[in-house]
Amino acid sequence: MASGLEINQLIMETIHENSPSETVVQLILESLQYELDIWNRYVSWNEISGQYELMVDRIVREMLD
Repeated sequence: MASGLEINQLIMETIHENSPSETVVQLILESLQYELDIWNRYVSWNEISGQYELMVDRIVREMLD
């Protein structure tokens, strides 16, 4: 059975191999990290939604600059 680190490495490689741009990779990685951060604690839907909106807004601004 694969360890957690091996699984994480496989996920990272798959994201990098199949993503159309570095911006998409960045958004996916930030989203995954946020999911890990909130995994074991209660977070309201509004907070989760707000955090994702901030991530997307920041990425879009970076793309437009």
